[in-house]
Amino acid sequence: MQKNDNQIAILMATYNGEKYLREQIDSLFAQTYQDWHLYVHDDGSKDDTVSIVREYIVKNPKKVTLVDYPSQGGACKNFLSMLERIEAPYYMFCDQDDVWMPEKITKAYESMKKLELQNPAIPITINTDLIVVNKDKEIIAKSFWRYQNIDTNWIKKYSDHAALQYVTGCTMLFNKKAKEIVKFHHDEATMHDSWIALSVAANNGIIMNMHESQILYRQHGNNTLGAQDAKKRTLLYRLKHANNIIALNKKHFKEMNAIRKISVCEYLSAKIRYAIHLRLSSFKPSTN
Repeated sequence: MQKNDNQIAILMATYNGEKYLREQIDSLFAQTYQDWHLYVHDDGSKDDTVSIVREYIVKNPKKVTLVDYPSQGGACKNFLSMLERIEAPYYMFCDQDDVWMPEKITKAYESMKKLELQNPAIPITINTDLIVVNKDKEIIAKSFWRYQNIDTNWIKKYSDHAALQYVTGCTMLFNKKAKEIVKFHHDEATMHDSWIALSVAANNGIIMNMHESQILYRQHGNNTLGAQDAKKRTLLYRLKHANNIIALNKKHFKEMNAIRKISVCEYLSAKIRYAIHLRLSSFKPSTN
């Protein structure tokens, strides 16, 4: 399916996404960079999602493909199954309910080419910040990272990722070298984005963070994962949700160990050091 050395395979995993799907796909066609192909795999939608995708295929058969194979049972397996099957020089993940800013691809691609020129044959992923919006695209927060209390500059080594799972799949652009180091069909992968970011970090690759929001990240109540205001994660909240927090940390610890071994002490140390960093630094969550 690869056409040239510059084409980007945009991988969209869909499930009952009819409400916002057209707006998302239209935002792809409004991009200033157009050397891309959209691949869609549906995970068993019961609404008109597939019919909508087919409408775009009829109008743009050279730009959109519906990939036909069995349902995967969740976003992580759905996205990774497409990545395994599609061959391209570059990849982006695309959610079904967001809106991409017109220069999202252009800016990420230009940064990618500069990094590849300086670092040939290296796994590279580029990700950006997001604008958090409600279902009607009214702004909740101009920076997802600040809204979530995420300081991406704190990450220096692999174990630091224990404290921060900040790479959001819909913002990512990564090269074929990054795909080549990904282990597919692994039970410890919690989400496609963290799995790829950790793989790149563990293999001495480059994770570039563009501190510019390039997506309207829609929150509508049915998100697989979403944005949560860091200010609401009080001590009372943490105590109330302690079991869920512990379970999530166990999953993340296993995920990190599946890619590169990390001790419990390293994992907990990273989380403690980051908490201290946030308390002592001027970095504070914001909804502005």
